[in-house]
Amino acid sequence: MLKALVIAIAALTLLAGPAMAGQCPLLIKQLNEAAGKMKAGDAMVAKAKPVIAEAQKLHDGGKHADAVKKCEEAAKILGVKLEMKK
Repeated sequence: MLKALVIAIAALTLLAGPAMAGQCPLLIKQLNEAAGKMKAGDAMVAKAKPVIAEAQKLHDGGKHADAVKKCEEAAKILGVKLEMKK
């Protein structure tokens, strides 16, 4: 029983990484589109752009969970709701 539980947890851990990897580009795209619809000189946009860039760097570096967190941070700055991939 314990062995099955350990195997199940390991399998979920291995599958979570690739799932998050596909989430990042979608979220970054949504953020860039939202920022693009706002005034370029807006303080929120100026504050969010570096956070979005950091999310992209984290994604490119394989740190997908951290990239999603940065996307959520940027979404709060911009005041937008992100649509997560199902």
